[in-house]
Amino acid sequence: MMQETLCKYVYSPEALAAAEAAIRAQFGPVGHVLREVISPELRADLCVVAPQPGRPWQTVVTLGMGAYPMQLPPELCAQESERVELALMLPPEWDLAGRDECLYWPLRWLKLLARLPAEEASWLGWGHTIPNGEPFAENTDFSAVLLLDAQEAPPAEPRRYPLPGGNTLRFYRLFPLYEEELQYKLQFGTQALLRLFGDAPPLPLDLARPSACPAARPQGGKQFRIEKHRLRPLLPDWDEPGGCLATDRILVDGAKVGYCYREAPCGEWDSGWRFTAGDESDEYMDAPAHSGVYSLNLLANYDAEILPLLRAPAPCAFTRGAQGLEPLKNLTGR
Repeated sequence: MMQETLCKYVYSPEALAAAEAAIRAQFGPVGHVLREVISPELRADLCVVAPQPGRPWQTVVTLGMGAYPMQLPPELCAQESERVELALMLPPEWDLAGRDECLYWPLRWLKLLARLPAEEASWLGWGHTIPNGEPFAENTDFSAVLLLDAQEAPPAEPRRYPLPGGNTLRFYRLFPLYEEELQYKLQFGTQALLRLFGDAPPLPLDLARPSACPAARPQGGKQFRIEKHRLRPLLPDWDEPGGCLATDRILVDGAKVGYCYREAPCGEWDSGWRFTAGDESDEYMDAPAHSGVYSLNLLANYDAEILPLLRAPAPCAFTRGAQGLEPLKNLTGR
Protein backbone atom coordinates (compact mmCIF):
# COMPACT_ATOMS: atom_id res chain seq x y z
CA MET A 1 0.00 0.00 0.00
CA MET A 2 2.11 2.89 -1.25
CA GLN A 3 1.53 6.35 0.20
CA GLU A 4 2.34 9.60 -1.59
CA THR A 5 5.01 11.83 -0.04
CA LEU A 6 3.46 15.23 -0.87
CA CYS A 7 1.63 15.43 2.47
CA LYS A 8 3.18 17.15 5.47
CA TYR A 9 2.82 14.02 7.59
CA VAL A 10 3.46 10.64 6.02
CA TYR A 11 4.64 7.24 7.25
CA SER A 12 8.17 6.23 6.43
CA PRO A 13 8.30 3.01 4.37
CA GLU A 14 9.25 1.07 7.49
CA ALA A 15 6.49 2.65 9.61
CA LEU A 16 3.95 2.07 6.83
CA ALA A 17 4.83 -1.63 6.73
CA ALA A 18 4.49 -1.83 10.51
CA ALA A 19 1.10 -0.06 10.42
CA GLU A 20 -0.15 -2.45 7.73
CA ALA A 21 1.02 -5.41 9.83
CA ALA A 22 -0.80 -3.97 12.84
CA ILE A 23 -4.05 -3.68 10.87
CA ARG A 24 -3.77 -7.32 9.81
CA ALA A 25 -3.05 -8.43 13.36
CA GLN A 26 -5.92 -6.41 14.85
CA PHE A 27 -8.63 -6.84 12.22
CA GLY A 28 -7.59 -9.38 9.57
CA PRO A 29 -6.36 -9.29 5.97
CA VAL A 30 -7.05 -6.13 3.97
CA GLY A 31 -9.14 -6.87 0.88
CA HIS A 32 -8.77 -3.48 -0.81
CA VAL A 33 -7.90 0.14 -0.09
CA LEU A 34 -10.01 3.23 -0.74
CA ARG A 35 -7.32 5.74 -1.60
CA GLU A 36 -7.75 9.39 -0.70
CA VAL A 37 -6.94 12.44 -2.77
CA ILE A 38 -3.84 14.01 -1.25
CA SER A 39 -4.47 16.59 1.47
CA PRO A 40 -1.92 19.28 2.42
CA GLU A 41 -1.55 17.95 5.96
CA LEU A 42 -2.22 14.23 6.05
CA ARG A 43 -3.53 11.55 3.74
CA ALA A 44 -5.93 9.02 5.20
CA ASP A 45 -6.51 5.97 3.02
CA LEU A 46 -9.22 3.55 4.12
CA CYS A 47 -8.38 -0.16 4.37
CA VAL A 48 -11.32 -2.55 4.04
CA VAL A 49 -11.31 -5.88 5.88
CA ALA A 50 -14.00 -8.25 4.65
CA PRO A 51 -16.33 -10.19 7.01
CA GLN A 52 -14.66 -13.15 8.71
CA PRO A 53 -15.75 -16.01 10.97
CA GLY A 54 -16.64 -14.47 14.31
CA ARG A 55 -16.64 -10.98 12.76
CA PRO A 56 -19.58 -10.88 10.32
CA TRP A 57 -19.09 -7.27 9.32
CA GLN A 58 -16.90 -5.07 7.14
CA THR A 59 -14.18 -3.23 9.03
CA VAL A 60 -12.92 0.05 7.59
CA VAL A 61 -9.61 1.28 9.04
CA THR A 62 -7.71 4.50 8.40
CA LEU A 63 -4.12 4.27 7.23
CA GLY A 64 -2.12 7.47 7.58
CA MET A 65 -3.44 9.14 10.73
CA GLY A 66 -0.65 7.58 12.75
CA ALA A 67 1.97 9.43 10.71
CA TYR A 68 1.18 12.47 12.87
CA PRO A 69 2.53 12.40 16.46
CA MET A 70 -0.42 13.79 18.43
CA GLN A 71 0.23 16.43 21.06
CA LEU A 72 -0.76 14.53 24.21
CA PRO A 73 -1.11 16.21 27.61
CA PRO A 74 2.01 15.27 29.62
CA GLU A 75 -0.02 13.52 32.33
CA LEU A 76 -1.54 11.16 29.72
CA CYS A 77 1.59 10.16 27.83
CA ALA A 78 1.92 6.93 29.81
CA GLN A 79 -1.62 5.69 29.13
CA GLU A 80 -2.40 7.08 25.67
CA SER A 81 -0.59 6.59 22.36
CA GLU A 82 0.47 9.54 20.27
CA ARG A 83 0.11 7.43 17.11
CA VAL A 84 -3.39 6.10 16.40
CA GLU A 85 -5.59 4.85 13.57
CA LEU A 86 -9.39 4.70 13.55
CA ALA A 87 -11.83 1.94 12.63
CA LEU A 88 -15.54 1.60 12.01
CA MET A 89 -17.46 -1.66 11.65
CA LEU A 90 -20.22 -1.65 9.00
CA PRO A 91 -22.84 -4.23 8.01
CA PRO A 92 -21.66 -6.67 5.33
CA GLU A 93 -24.19 -5.28 2.81
CA TRP A 94 -23.09 -1.65 3.23
CA ASP A 95 -22.13 -0.20 -0.17
CA LEU A 96 -18.70 1.36 0.34
CA ALA A 97 -18.69 2.71 -3.22
CA GLY A 98 -21.88 4.73 -2.72
CA ARG A 99 -21.38 8.49 -2.71
CA ASP A 100 -24.84 9.44 -1.52
CA GLU A 101 -24.45 10.91 1.97
CA CYS A 102 -26.72 8.19 3.39
CA LEU A 103 -23.93 5.73 2.56
CA TYR A 104 -20.85 7.94 2.66
CA TRP A 105 -21.11 9.63 6.06
CA PRO A 106 -19.29 6.86 8.01
CA LEU A 107 -16.33 7.08 5.63
CA ARG A 108 -16.43 10.87 5.67
CA TRP A 109 -16.16 10.86 9.46
CA LEU A 110 -13.27 8.42 9.48
CA LYS A 111 -11.38 10.75 7.14
CA LEU A 112 -12.42 13.91 8.98
CA LEU A 113 -11.28 12.62 12.37
CA ALA A 114 -8.11 11.09 10.94
CA ARG A 115 -7.02 14.57 9.80
CA LEU A 116 -8.33 16.49 12.82
CA PRO A 117 -5.31 16.21 15.19
CA ALA A 118 -2.82 17.26 12.50
CA GLU A 119 -4.97 20.14 11.27
CA GLU A 120 -5.66 21.49 14.76
CA ALA A 121 -2.47 20.45 16.60
CA SER A 122 -4.64 18.46 19.01
CA TRP A 123 -5.23 14.85 20.00
CA LEU A 124 -7.92 12.19 20.15
CA GLY A 125 -8.20 9.37 22.64
CA TRP A 126 -10.47 6.91 24.42
CA GLY A 127 -13.76 8.43 25.57
CA HIS A 128 -13.57 11.52 23.38
CA THR A 129 -16.86 12.56 21.78
CA ILE A 130 -17.09 14.67 18.65
CA PRO A 131 -20.50 16.20 17.88
CA ASN A 132 -21.82 17.04 14.45
CA GLY A 133 -24.56 19.32 15.73
CA GLU A 134 -27.19 17.64 13.55
CA PRO A 135 -27.84 14.13 12.20
CA PHE A 136 -25.07 12.85 9.93
CA ALA A 137 -27.51 12.15 7.10
CA GLU A 138 -31.23 11.96 6.47
CA ASN A 139 -31.32 8.19 7.10
CA THR A 140 -30.14 8.44 10.71
CA ASP A 141 -30.57 10.36 13.95
CA PHE A 142 -26.96 9.69 14.99
CA SER A 143 -25.26 13.05 15.45
CA ALA A 144 -22.00 12.40 17.33
CA VAL A 145 -19.27 9.79 17.65
CA LEU A 146 -17.57 8.29 20.69
CA LEU A 147 -14.04 6.85 20.52
CA LEU A 148 -13.66 3.41 22.09
CA ASP A 149 -11.04 0.68 21.98
CA ALA A 150 -11.17 -1.11 18.66
CA GLN A 151 -11.29 -4.69 19.93
CA GLU A 152 -14.75 -6.18 20.35
CA ALA A 153 -14.10 -7.38 23.94
CA PRO A 154 -11.49 -5.06 25.44
CA PRO A 155 -8.86 -6.80 27.58
CA ALA A 156 -7.39 -5.23 30.71
CA GLU A 157 -4.82 -3.44 28.57
CA PRO A 158 -5.54 -2.24 25.02
CA ARG A 159 -3.35 -3.65 22.28
CA ARG A 160 -0.45 -1.49 21.15
CA TYR A 161 1.69 -2.31 18.14
CA PRO A 162 5.37 -1.34 17.75
CA LEU A 163 6.44 1.26 15.19
CA PRO A 164 10.01 2.18 14.24
CA GLY A 165 11.70 4.65 16.57
CA GLY A 166 10.15 3.26 19.75
CA ASN A 167 6.63 4.50 19.03
CA THR A 168 3.50 2.39 19.39
CA LEU A 169 0.28 2.37 17.38
CA ARG A 170 -3.17 2.03 18.94
CA PHE A 171 -6.57 1.59 17.30
CA TYR A 172 -9.84 3.23 18.31
CA ARG A 173 -13.27 2.61 16.84
CA LEU A 174 -15.96 5.15 16.13
CA PHE A 175 -19.24 4.46 17.90
CA PRO A 176 -22.07 6.74 16.65
CA LEU A 177 -24.31 8.30 19.31
CA TYR A 178 -27.72 9.90 19.47
CA GLU A 179 -27.90 13.43 20.85
CA GLU A 180 -29.38 12.27 24.16
CA GLU A 181 -26.60 9.66 24.53
CA LEU A 182 -24.01 12.38 23.94
CA GLN A 183 -25.60 14.58 26.60
CA TYR A 184 -25.73 11.63 29.03
CA LYS A 185 -22.03 10.96 28.46
CA LEU A 186 -21.13 14.63 28.95
CA GLN A 187 -23.07 14.69 32.22
CA PHE A 188 -22.16 11.32 33.73
CA GLY A 189 -19.05 10.17 31.87
CA THR A 190 -18.12 7.48 29.36
CA GLN A 191 -18.21 4.54 31.74
CA ALA A 192 -21.72 5.46 32.89
CA LEU A 193 -22.90 5.57 29.28
CA LEU A 194 -21.28 2.22 28.49
CA ARG A 195 -23.07 0.60 31.43
CA LEU A 196 -26.36 1.40 29.69
CA PHE A 197 -25.30 -0.98 26.89
CA GLY A 198 -24.65 -3.94 29.20
CA ASP A 199 -21.60 -5.96 28.25
CA ALA A 200 -20.45 -3.79 25.34
CA PRO A 201 -21.79 -1.36 22.71
CA PRO A 202 -23.20 -3.31 19.77
CA LEU A 203 -21.34 -4.14 16.58
CA PRO A 204 -21.55 -3.33 13.72
CA LEU A 205 -23.14 0.06 12.97
CA ASP A 206 -26.91 -0.38 13.24
CA LEU A 207 -29.03 2.48 11.96
CA ALA A 208 -32.09 0.93 13.64
CA ARG A 209 -30.62 0.41 17.11
CA PRO A 210 -32.71 1.93 19.90
CA SER A 211 -31.27 4.70 22.01
CA ALA A 212 -29.66 3.66 25.28
CA CYS A 213 -31.47 6.67 26.79
CA PRO A 214 -35.00 6.26 25.39
CA ALA A 215 -36.59 8.33 28.15
CA ALA A 216 -34.47 11.28 27.08
CA ARG A 217 -35.44 11.15 23.41
CA PRO A 218 -36.96 14.44 22.25
CA GLN A 219 -40.73 14.28 22.35
CA GLY A 220 -43.12 15.85 19.89
CA GLY A 221 -42.51 16.57 16.26
CA LYS A 222 -43.84 14.76 13.25
CA GLN A 223 -44.05 10.99 13.07
CA PHE A 224 -42.91 10.29 9.54
CA ARG A 225 -44.31 7.20 7.85
CA ILE A 226 -40.88 5.82 6.82
CA GLU A 227 -38.29 5.34 9.57
CA LYS A 228 -35.01 7.09 8.89
CA HIS A 229 -32.90 3.94 8.81
CA ARG A 230 -35.08 2.55 5.99
CA LEU A 231 -34.39 5.43 3.62
CA ARG A 232 -32.48 4.46 0.47
CA PRO A 233 -30.18 6.62 -1.67
CA LEU A 234 -32.22 6.84 -4.88
CA LEU A 235 -30.53 9.85 -6.50
CA PRO A 236 -26.80 9.03 -6.49
CA ASP A 237 -26.11 11.11 -9.61
CA TRP A 238 -28.24 14.15 -8.79
CA ASP A 239 -26.10 17.25 -9.44
CA GLU A 240 -28.69 20.03 -8.96
CA PRO A 241 -30.02 21.63 -5.76
CA GLY A 242 -31.80 18.89 -3.84
CA GLY A 243 -34.31 20.73 -1.66
CA CYS A 244 -38.08 20.69 -2.17
CA LEU A 245 -41.35 21.40 -0.35
CA ALA A 246 -43.84 18.67 0.56
CA THR A 247 -46.90 18.23 2.72
CA ASP A 248 -47.58 15.96 5.68
CA ARG A 249 -50.20 14.12 3.67
CA ILE A 250 -47.28 12.40 1.96
CA LEU A 251 -44.65 12.16 4.70
CA VAL A 252 -46.85 11.62 7.74
CA ASP A 253 -50.04 10.09 6.33
CA GLY A 254 -48.28 8.05 3.63
CA ALA A 255 -50.38 9.30 0.70
CA LYS A 256 -48.96 9.05 -2.82
CA VAL A 257 -47.95 12.19 -4.66
CA GLY A 258 -51.15 13.34 -6.35
CA TYR A 259 -50.03 16.72 -7.65
CA CYS A 260 -46.55 18.17 -8.06
CA TYR A 261 -45.05 21.08 -9.91
CA ARG A 262 -41.72 22.80 -10.46
CA GLU A 263 -41.30 26.54 -10.30
CA ALA A 264 -38.38 28.95 -10.20
CA PRO A 265 -36.14 28.14 -7.18
CA CYS A 266 -36.26 30.50 -4.20
CA GLY A 267 -32.71 29.86 -2.97
CA GLU A 268 -29.48 27.93 -3.58
CA TRP A 269 -30.91 24.91 -1.77
CA ASP A 270 -34.11 24.81 -3.82
CA SER A 271 -34.82 22.52 -6.76
CA GLY A 272 -38.13 24.31 -7.35
CA TRP A 273 -40.17 21.12 -6.81
CA ARG A 274 -43.35 21.12 -4.71
CA PHE A 275 -45.20 17.91 -3.78
CA THR A 276 -48.73 17.41 -2.44
CA ALA A 277 -51.20 14.55 -2.21
CA GLY A 278 -53.62 16.65 -4.25
CA ASP A 279 -56.48 16.42 -1.74
CA GLU A 280 -55.30 19.05 0.75
CA SER A 281 -57.81 21.81 1.48
CA ASP A 282 -56.95 25.49 1.22
CA GLU A 283 -56.99 25.72 5.02
CA TYR A 284 -54.58 22.77 5.25
CA MET A 285 -52.19 24.35 2.73
CA ASP A 286 -52.31 27.70 4.52
CA ALA A 287 -51.00 26.15 7.77
CA PRO A 288 -47.15 26.19 7.73
CA ALA A 289 -47.04 23.24 10.16
CA HIS A 290 -48.51 20.93 7.49
CA SER A 291 -45.53 21.18 5.14
CA GLY A 292 -41.76 21.42 5.27
CA VAL A 293 -38.47 21.53 3.39
CA TYR A 294 -37.10 18.10 2.52
CA SER A 295 -34.71 16.45 0.08
CA LEU A 296 -35.78 15.07 -3.27
CA ASN A 297 -34.24 11.76 -2.23
CA LEU A 298 -36.59 11.63 0.75
CA LEU A 299 -39.64 12.25 -1.46
CA ALA A 300 -38.47 9.57 -3.91
CA ASN A 301 -38.44 7.08 -1.03
CA TYR A 302 -42.10 7.87 -0.41
CA ASP A 303 -43.12 7.75 -4.07
CA ALA A 304 -40.60 6.47 -6.63
CA GLU A 305 -42.90 7.53 -9.47
CA ILE A 306 -41.44 11.03 -9.21
CA LEU A 307 -37.96 9.86 -10.24
CA PRO A 308 -38.49 10.08 -14.05
CA LEU A 309 -39.99 13.57 -13.66
CA LEU A 310 -37.28 15.31 -11.68
CA ARG A 311 -35.22 16.56 -14.65
CA ALA A 312 -38.25 18.26 -16.21
CA PRO A 313 -37.47 21.99 -16.45
CA ALA A 314 -39.61 24.63 -14.75
CA PRO A 315 -42.38 25.52 -15.18
CA CYS A 316 -44.04 22.13 -15.27
CA ALA A 317 -46.74 20.26 -13.34
CA PHE A 318 -47.98 16.69 -13.03
CA THR A 319 -51.18 15.25 -11.65
CA ARG A 320 -52.11 11.66 -10.84
CA GLY A 321 -54.29 10.01 -13.45
CA ALA A 322 -55.18 6.49 -14.50
CA GLN A 323 -51.60 5.90 -15.76
CA GLY A 324 -49.85 7.45 -12.77
CA LEU A 325 -48.37 10.96 -12.71
CA GLU A 326 -49.19 12.67 -15.99
CA PRO A 327 -48.18 16.09 -17.35
CA LEU A 328 -50.61 18.91 -16.68
CA LYS A 329 -50.78 21.13 -19.74
CA ASN A 330 -52.58 24.07 -18.10
CA LEU A 331 -50.11 25.56 -15.61
CA THR A 332 -52.25 28.53 -14.60
CA GLY A 333 -53.65 26.74 -11.56
CA ARG A 334 -54.37 23.38 -9.92
